[in-house]
Amino acid sequence: MREITQTVCCNDVRFVVGRNALEVLRELTGKIAVFHPLWLDPTPIRKVLPEAEYFPVEDGERLKDVNNVLVLAKELFERGYDRGDTIIAVGGGSVTDTVGFLASIYLRGIRLVNVPTTLLGMVDAAIGGKTGVNFAGIKNVLGSFYQPSLIIAELSFLDTLPQQELRNGLSEVIKYSIVLDSALYNILMGSRDEIMRKDDEALEEVITRSASNKLDVVAQDERETKGIRIVLNFGHTVGHAIESATDFKVHHGLAISVGMTCESKFAEELGYAEEGLVEDTLSLLTLYELPVNPDQLDPRPDPYKALKALEKDKKRRSDVLLVPVPRRIGAWTKAEIPVETFKGLTEQCLR
Repeated sequence: MREITQTVCCNDVRFVVGRNALEVLRELTGKIAVFHPLWLDPTPIRKVLPEAEYFPVEDGERLKDVNNVLVLAKELFERGYDRGDTIIAVGGGSVTDTVGFLASIYLRGIRLVNVPTTLLGMVDAAIGGKTGVNFAGIKNVLGSFYQPSLIIAELSFLDTLPQQELRNGLSEVIKYSIVLDSALYNILMGSRDEIMRKDDEALEEVITRSASNKLDVVAQDERETKGIRIVLNFGHTVGHAIESATDFKVHHGLAISVGMTCESKFAEELGYAEEGLVEDTLSLLTLYELPVNPDQLDPRPDPYKALKALEKDKKRRSDVLLVPVPRRIGAWTKAEIPVETFKGLTEQCLR
């Protein structure tokens, strides 16, 4: 079992990863509310926290309606939860988004613990303090930055994770390696078999390094005001456009994989990156059988729809896009690329 602690703004965020990491929950005091998807069996947590109260919730976008937050807040209020108590979000991004937002507004802030159940959640979604719910049918209109005091990556949750979902999460791990962590890149290149068979030691290593990378970035720029946290969007500008162009039928990690390929090519073509970056990126993505061109996606993204989505990207500032571009493995810089230039490069990459 491994553990890291990072101070983010005014709070210490503790991250614990390993088999039987759930045992750390025994340290919690006061009343405890556990929110988990309807489909998820909370028995592993119930064994550690038999006295906690358990709240099954819907998963996905249906949960993220702001009205559901008010329903959950009413449950906590009627059961007498106060600021000395704890709420735990178990599951994927929709649960941590919604329950995290609930934690941030209930009594102006109650202790929050995230327990992600997928690799993608362990290395990305459950870390960073971003919360968000949908309002008036529009995604993430309401939200906050609110750090969990504890994040637990329990490896036993990955035992039954399908290989496709494992690769989905590995796409984000690879992102960290390309723009932030050359040592992680080398680990991934040399430990493919151990990682794909879910060896505990190998998973602990890549999850810990990924979490450490993200927490370090968040600590420097929690609210995205300094232009540092933008590095976490590598591959996501094109990746999000792909998701939008396929009506979100392509898994996030697969879209980001193609996005990283495209954006690495842009970095070389525009002179930001050293020669060989694209080859290095393709080598690692291919090693983990992740897609590197749109023909490998199902459905194949419509380039026209992808370009329309780019026009509405949140990183757009007037006529430019603020995007992170890799310079070499483990290093990056922020670039201001004209929207029309970026669209032209994207169209070329997705044709």
